[in-house]
Amino acid sequence: MLTLLFALEVATQNMPTHDKVDPIVVVGRPIDDATAALNACLARRCPPNEDIAATLALAETQLLGGKYRDARKTLLAALGRNDEFAKAYPVPVSELYRANGKVAAHLGFDKDYFRSTFGIYHTLKNGLPQEDSRKYTAKMEVAEMMYRTRGHTRARYYYDELAKEARRDGRDDIAAIAELRSAIRHLPQGSDMQMNEIRKIAGLQGDRMRAPVLEAKLALAKVAYQRGDEAGAQAIQNELAQFNIKRPMLIWQPSYAMVQRELDSGSEFNFPMEGSPAIGGEMSAMPAQSASPEGRASVTNSITAMQWSSLKRLAGNFDDMWADVTFRITPEGRVSDVKITKSKGDLFWTKPLLASLSLRRYTAGKLNDPSSIRSERYTYTSGYEGQTGTRAQQRSPKARVEYMDLSNIASTE
Repeated sequence: MLTLLFALEVATQNMPTHDKVDPIVVVGRPIDDATAALNACLARRCPPNEDIAATLALAETQLLGGKYRDARKTLLAALGRNDEFAKAYPVPVSELYRANGKVAAHLGFDKDYFRSTFGIYHTLKNGLPQEDSRKYTAKMEVAEMMYRTRGHTRARYYYDELAKEARRDGRDDIAAIAELRSAIRHLPQGSDMQMNEIRKIAGLQGDRMRAPVLEAKLALAKVAYQRGDEAGAQAIQNELAQFNIKRPMLIWQPSYAMVQRELDSGSEFNFPMEGSPAIGGEMSAMPAQSASPEGRASVTNSITAMQWSSLKRLAGNFDDMWADVTFRITPEGRVSDVKITKSKGDLFWTKPLLASLSLRRYTAGKLNDPSSIRSERYTYTSGYEGQTGTRAQQRSPKARVEYMDLSNIASTE
């Protein structure tokens, strides 16, 4: 239900041109209908779970139409009405927090994203029975949020705590997933330490370990693609046939450098770091190929250096800039027929994103199967940060891209 707001997932050579982009879809009537449904629910003093369901339906419709701030107002109002019912309705209230966190991240309200993610965890932990596994999922969301907002050290702490808690509760499968994700994200990429941890989990036995083993094998295939070992990656994909995967799963996507029109100022030590922790897609103020071996974006000419040293911290326009991208996954696990179907605002930032997306590798798709058609929303945004000497907030000049999975919704339209 309401896949758009709850999704957690993390182009062909011919790039789409502006004249081929479909205009933004007008969703006035669905928004009006969803608004009327919520108002009717509130008028009859409906119970919190019905209030939340109607709220999420409206917020989803607003978000699909690009009305991000309206969706935020809708969700915040519902949290104000229903937060006190978290103990009695833990799952609906947690879904409300999850939706609010997603919208906040797309708008750049990173503190709200932080608070909402903890809201998911505390609501489920305090409201669900001890044996309910959804509390573990919520803690994984906290670990991911910590990586995106606080970096590797804090994230690894939460993954370690989750693994200990799950193993203490007899859920070795969940502990293995937490340890795997910590290794994939937070150990040196391609190092012996990382590869040994992934291989250990890939070799686990038993039906209960199906999920961590599948995830570990996908990680091994990803490493093979990163190293250019197509044969090795294909061999691992052949092993995945035993898992009877119903829907294509993403294995690998090359990183991309975020195109920015704004430059961070001052010292060379403030240059963006390629692959540095950020909420949303990977970003850098320079093309990826100019990054130094240490990971720091390097200055390749004196003009660029002068620009970096002379400009103030300038934040451009990050409001109402998004694009919906659709594509097909082939039986070979490649991406085909990429196009931007809906958008708003300038699309200059989409070029490196689409180039990276075109090289994705998936598990095998199926011909003429809706499950092999992907629809994804990308938002060009930037976080708000404090200004020296004032409480006012301004946009950071460091751009990022946020993501939402629209595939299930697209398949039902």
